[in-house]
Amino acid sequence: MKNHRTHRNQVYVSSWTTDQDCYLIEHHHLSLQELCQHLPYSEEEIQMRRKVLGLTQRDRQMLKLL
Repeated sequence: MKNHRTHRNQVYVSSWTTDQDCYLIEHHHLSLQELCQHLPYSEEEIQMRRKVLGLTQRDRQMLKLL
């Protein structure tokens, strides 16, 4: 049986600024390609940050409601 909590205990060192986090949160509906044009990060880095901020889980929960 896997312990899913071990993933939450990992330390994530971020070079993201508060302004960049705010931009990502406010524009989470944009595609990764569009976000890459506005943020100085790769698609993988943006996807990882979305996961850290809980935006991917939020998207899944919203899809369940629809």
